[in-house]
Amino acid sequence: MLVAMNGTVMSGARIPFAVARDGYFFRKLATVHPTFHTPSAAIVVQALLSIILLLAAGSAGDSFKKFFSVAIFSEWIFYMVASSSIFVFRHREADARRPYKMWGYPVLPALFVAAAVVLLCFTLADDLRDREAGHLVLLSCAVILAGIPVFYAFARRKAKLPS
Repeated sequence: MLVAMNGTVMSGARIPFAVARDGYFFRKLATVHPTFHTPSAAIVVQALLSIILLLAAGSAGDSFKKFFSVAIFSEWIFYMVASSSIFVFRHREADARRPYKMWGYPVLPALFVAAAVVLLCFTLADDLRDREAGHLVLLSCAVILAGIPVFYAFARRKAKLPS
C-alpha cells in the first residue's frame, strides 16, 4: 500500500502542476519548490483534498471501502481515456516521427481500452446496487465531467492573454 500511495502522491500532483504550467488551471499550482524542485503548491492542494476526503469517509462510518472503490473507478476512467488517446494522436498526426513503436498496435491498446470499459461497466453496475456507493460513483462522474467546462473556461482565458 505504501508503494502505491507513494506512486499516487508523486504522480498525482504533477498533473495539475503540468496543466497549470500550460495555462489551463490556476497558475499558483505551477509553483516549483526552490530547494526540492517539486510541484509544492500542487502537492499541498492534493494533500488538503485527500484529508477532506478521508475525513468525509471516516465520518460516514464503514464508507472508507466505498470511497476507495470510487477512487479506483475514477482512476480507471482516466486510464481508459489516456490509453484511447493513442488512436486520436495516431490519426491526427499520421506522419509524425515515432521514435518509440508500440508493440501490438492497434490490437493491444484496443484490448486494454475494451477491458477498461468492461471493468468500468461492471464496477458501475455493482456500485449502483448499493445506494450509498451508487451516489458516490455518480458524484465522482459529475465532478470529472465538471472538469470539462472548467478546462474550456481556462482555455478561453488563455486564448485572450497576449503571448
